[in-house]
Amino acid sequence: MDEIAEALGISKATLYRQFPGKEDILASAMETIKAEILAGVEGILADANTDILERLARLTRFIGNWLSRLGRVLATDMRRNAPGVWEDVERFRREKLLKNFSSILESGVREGVFDARMDRDLVLRMYLSLVQNFLNPDMLLNTPYSASDIFETLFRVFFLGILTDGARKALADRKISFYHSNKEVL
Repeated sequence: MDEIAEALGISKATLYRQFPGKEDILASAMETIKAEILAGVEGILADANTDILERLARLTRFIGNWLSRLGRVLATDMRRNAPGVWEDVERFRREKLLKNFSSILESGVREGVFDARMDRDLVLRMYLSLVQNFLNPDMLLNTPYSASDIFETLFRVFFLGILTDGARKALADRKISFYHSNKEVL
């Protein structure tokens, strides 16, 4: 608190009048960060001048940059030392991820980029599960990958898959089906 007050050029007493404790400062900072992230994401998704593929690429870069800026140490410390703030961040992440990813799916289906036959609720649940399982402090501390690396790879695999273009074409040419009802794969 001494360092924060000094950096702001105010007394510690003034700082404590505004923020009773460190967790209050962190909560306030996280509210600002959440608002900036939400404005950026919603701005990208609302850009009617770009197609869904460009919006997806911009969204991936935007979120990747934010994840890199926040870092694994902040998430770990926040979860350990400010569990109330951490839970608020997690709730925000879940709610906004579901809302915005649902918007992406709907736009992609409308634009003919995503298969309209997919069960959108199941796809939403899969994506949310992947994000929650791979972008959390435990995972980030026990892997050499940055949060940005994990998010970008998760996004790429989820949307593009792991097959090469040649393998996708071969699969389609051979009309191999992975559906129990003999629907085409691609």
